[in-house]
Order: sequence, then C-alpha cells, then structure tokens
Amino acid sequence: MLFCFDIPKVTERMRHRLDHLALRSSHMKISKLTITPVATHDQPLLNSTGVHESYRERTIVQIMTDDGYTGAGETHGGKTSEIEINRDWIEGHDPRQMTKARLSWKGSPQGWSAVETAMLDASAKQAEMPVCDYIGGRARDRVEWAAYLFYKFADENGQGEISTDEALDPEGFVRQAEAFVERYGFKALKIKGGFFHPDVDIETFRLLRKRFPKQDGYEIRIDPNAVWTIDTSIRVAKEIEQYQPQYLEDPTDSIADHAEVKKHTDIPTASNMCVSAFSHVKPNAQIEGIDVILGDHHHWGGILAYKETGVLCRVMGWGLSGHSNNSLGVSQAAMLHSCAATPELNYQPDTHYPWTDTDGDIIKGGKLQFNDGYMEVPDKPGLGIEIDEDALAERHEALKAGPPDNRKDMILSIDPDAKPRSGSWTGFNFPNYAKPRW
Repeated sequence: MLFCFDIPKVTERMRHRLDHLALRSSHMKISKLTITPVATHDQPLLNSTGVHESYRERTIVQIMTDDGYTGAGETHGGKTSEIEINRDWIEGHDPRQMTKARLSWKGSPQGWSAVETAMLDASAKQAEMPVCDYIGGRARDRVEWAAYLFYKFADENGQGEISTDEALDPEGFVRQAEAFVERYGFKALKIKGGFFHPDVDIETFRLLRKRFPKQDGYEIRIDPNAVWTIDTSIRVAKEIEQYQPQYLEDPTDSIADHAEVKKHTDIPTASNMCVSAFSHVKPNAQIEGIDVILGDHHHWGGILAYKETGVLCRVMGWGLSGHSNNSLGVSQAAMLHSCAATPELNYQPDTHYPWTDTDGDIIKGGKLQFNDGYMEVPDKPGLGIEIDEDALAERHEALKAGPPDNRKDMILSIDPDAKPRSGSWTGFNFPNYAKPRW
C-alpha cells in the first residue's frame, strides 16, 4: 500500500507548532502576586504543650503569569507581610528561574516555600508536566503515608472529617486508630505523646501494637515533642522495644541528648525538631544523634530543598521521612510531589491532612484522597490542583471573625490549676511546662 503525504502542509503544521513552543519557552513572567491569609478549623488535639486552638492560620500564595498560567503555594500563618516585602521582584520574575529567585528572597524558609511552590506549579503547567516530573522525574507514582494520631477532647461542635469524639486514654486512642485505618487504610501509625505521663504513652503503645500486629504489616512510631529527660527516654525505649517501634521521634531535647539515648537502645531516633534546617546537618553528622530526618518543604525551604535533604540523607546514611502540620490541599499536594520526586524517602511521611475538615479545604473538586494508605500522584500538569476561589474567600472571612478560642475550659476540666503560658505554638499550656517535663 502506498501512502502519500502533503509534505508542505506537514512542514507548515510543524513550523507553527515549533513557533508556538519557542514563544511559550521564551516568554513567561509573573504578572500578579496574591497573598491570602486563611483560617482552617482544628479539632482539640493534645500535644506536649496543651490543646490546639479552634482554628489554624495558613497563608496562601497565588501567582498569575503574563502567558495565562496560574500557580499556588501554601505555608504557615503570619507570613503575609514577609512575602509582601518581596513583591517588587516577584512580579516581573520568570518563575522558571528558581535559583535566581531563591537568591533574591528576603525572609524565612517557610515564606519562601510557598512562593517556590507557586512558581513550580505555574512553570510545570506551562511545560505540561506534573511538578514531580518537571523537577527531575518521579521515583514513585504513589506515596504511602502515616496516620497522625492524637489524644484529644471531643470537638465542641462535632466538626471534622473523622474522629470527632474524645480520646483521653489509651483505649480511646486505639479506637481513633481503628477509625483511621478503616477509612484511609494506613499501615503506619504515629502516637503524638508527651501530654500525659510517659506511662500512659507506654500503655497506648502496648494496646496499639496488640491491636495492629507487626506481622500484619503495621508500623508504630511515637513522638512526645522532646519533653522527656534522657533517663525517661531510655526507660520508655526499653519498655516499648518489645513492641518493635519503627522509630522514636524527638523523645528528648537535643542532638547530644539523642546520642546518649542511642547508647541504650537499638530503636532508630528521628527528629523534625533537632534537625530541621541545613545548619543542623553538620552537628548531627559529628555525633550521629538522629538516624531519621523528618524533612518538611515548609521548614527546609521548598520542594527543591526537600529533594536536597534526600541527597544529604543518602550521603550520610540517614533515613528520610516527612513532617506534617495543619495543611490544606495545596500543602498536601506539594508534599505529595516532594515525596514522589525524592528517591531517598524510605519511611512513610506523617500527614495531618485527615484532620482538615471535608468542607474546609480550598481546592476544587474536594479533598485529595487516600487509598489503602497511599495517595496517587496526579497526572495533571503542575501540582494537579486548582484553588476554589469561593472557598478561599470563605476561609479568609473566617480569619476576620476574631482570634481562635484557646479552649482553656477543656484543659481546666482535667487540670483545674492550669495556667496559660505564652510563647508556644498552642494557645494554652500547662503551668509546669518546661522542657524536659518528665
């Protein structure tokens, strides 16, 4: 069979396509920067310093380019002014020039992470690639996550996607874990400890392991937020060794303290507090106090910095996991792409995302979904999400309603002598809070 082609027409189509690609490649500038602080409801979760306030503030960054692409980023609250200071150079900058942008940045790694994420989102959309592929390619098509479990009070309004009831003892904690495993399929479980006496955390670990055996593929880790003494950390480690912990996260206060704990246990030590920036890498390399780094693109300075953290872990022989805090869909998507693009990730990253209300997210199409403990990397260009402007406006208005409730009555219900303490990441704290507590 003989095929005939109209060579001039084919050539003309190719020429137009190449011209389009050349124009798209050479022309991309940020034409608009929008910064929107928002409030997202938080359940009354307990950690070493007290109870979470009624809402958390997040900062949403959006950019528009002059060739019609959009990008979104998200970070902690209170970053609006910091990002605003950089507006003059951000507007007019080519978002694909990431190195120059990072060198131009004036502010914290947390603020930069939102701007970088938005730039990568827009640039990857122009390239018609998911972010993880745009920054070098994916190591995996889906990412497995760890359930982030808390002792907690019942939500005062019954508001939340899951587990709105109280969990103030080991039995209640196990019921919460059962709900997370049934709904999301997690096989790695994290105990947020440090609020109650260490013996309570030990009993919770025992009951959790009894309910979710190691031989069935379940991993359990514990994190008391560095409020145990060295001696208490060693005692707890010896008590829970029989339950085969995945790792012991931030039991005590410093890299050196962790090195001392390691002399008495084979449980790997992990941290997002002692080693949470590039400046902490050398001190840890000198004494090897931390075995597993909980990287976080917010704290380390962006998605690309998370990948760099992976390289450091490979060179040093450390494990890599992921830290999480109150995140909406933009941060969750950024974490997803960070983890997908980092081959050194060898522990399930934490995810706070189930604690985000079903109707409290700011992305179109509803929340990102877990399946058997995993989250699939979207095939769409960029982060694979788009901002729901109505939901964003609603969350912004919620922030204007006034400061969050510090839920002091909840604390007083179990400790009538409690007094507030300022200067922590929670709104209400026990009067005896001073590291180490136990």
